[in-house]
Amino acid sequence: MDRQGRTILARNLKLLRDAFGMTQEDVAGAAQIDRSYVSLIETKKYAATVDMLDKIAPVFHLGIDELLSAEAIKTAKARRGK
Repeated sequence: MDRQGRTILARNLKLLRDAFGMTQEDVAGAAQIDRSYVSLIETKKYAATVDMLDKIAPVFHLGIDELLSAEAIKTAKARRGK
């Protein structure tokens, strides 16, 4: 994932967490990953693998492609019923 991809993912992950009222620990628990991964992704220090994205996306009712889209927040909220 290039730097632009890291930036998009970092922004979307933080915005999704805020929209869902979740902490990094909440996301990590739901995705069954370490909280430090969530932090590293949000600070753009970690290039998430497809496997990692595959664990995170369902937490927000999204597919991997949707997690990386500009419409991620809108799509997640619609699926969640808000």
